[in-house]
Amino acid sequence: MERWVIAVLAAACIGWGALLVAPIALLALTYGCTADDDRLAASLATLSILDAHPAGTTPQEGRSSHCENDDRITTVQQAYLLSAPRADVLSFYREAAIKDGWTPPPNDDGEGLICFAKSVGGREVELSLGFSDAMREEHVDGYEVYVESSLDGGGWC
Repeated sequence: MERWVIAVLAAACIGWGALLVAPIALLALTYGCTADDDRLAASLATLSILDAHPAGTTPQEGRSSHCENDDRITTVQQAYLLSAPRADVLSFYREAAIKDGWTPPPNDDGEGLICFAKSVGGREVELSLGFSDAMREEHVDGYEVYVESSLDGGGWC
């Protein structure tokens, strides 16, 4: 075979290989959380709603945060211990959130779990509460307050 034919075939193979490898390389280089997400977590951790809690509530372990690699949603959470009816906890946060400028979703009936949103620095941030499996009864002994967003805005609510 002539050299020019071999050169053309080699170039074609390399070209096709590059076309196949480039998207995988791009995904590998852009996948997952970055320092930008860490900065977002630090910003979310300063939101005052994380400090709001009903009387008799005890903050636990300080705040924690994590970033979900697939969707790059950053969550900051604060855990609390409390011995009170779950409805009282929900009522407290519903009122505190509205006073702090958070808005409920359009279909919110005021009875269920909290899922509020607020624009912070031009980015949508979402607020929610989570009760552990042990807290499915009327009286709870703990819960977590979550604020979350992504670099594009929005979270899981």
